[in-house]
Amino acid sequence: MNTGQTIMTLGAFLLLTTVLLNFYSVLADTGETIASGQDGILATTISTSYIELAQGLAFDEVTDTSDIALANPSVLTSPGALGPEGSYEDSIQNFTDFDDFNGKTFEKDASGTNRRYRTTFTVHYVNPMNIENISTTRTFVKRMDLTTWRIFPPVNGRTDTVRTSTVMGYFNFNQSIN
Repeated sequence: MNTGQTIMTLGAFLLLTTVLLNFYSVLADTGETIASGQDGILATTISTSYIELAQGLAFDEVTDTSDIALANPSVLTSPGALGPEGSYEDSIQNFTDFDDFNGKTFEKDASGTNRRYRTTFTVHYVNPMNIENISTTRTFVKRMDLTTWRIFPPVNGRTDTVRTSTVMGYFNFNQSIN
């Protein structure tokens, strides 16, 4: 092999190496994008599951234990006491009403993956005319705000966080039965 052929062979190897490095760099970026998308889907799924569970509970402790329709919100749990009513409501399986989630944090493993997610909850009374406004008094409308993000394995760079809210209202319909 003469000098020209050797230089051409080295040039071909250099070109091949450059192409392979670029290809694997693009492949790695695509993998990170896919993983980030999966995180968003899993976090949304977990948040939705908690929302569905909360929507199946009573509006308030009072409405959980009484069949009498309420006309005055002053009998509802005070805004400062939103959360579990006692030590017996120490797990999500024992929650009886919507505001039991207030101040709680839960961790959940995503089935089929090695990923673990954390969700935090806050529950507030809100203004029925504008649910964006938190009310310092009792109303017949509560809003639950959830924040869910991946905690394991550690995320390189920016953590994607899913923030969502759900609203529950207590209404009664007085019907006369003749």
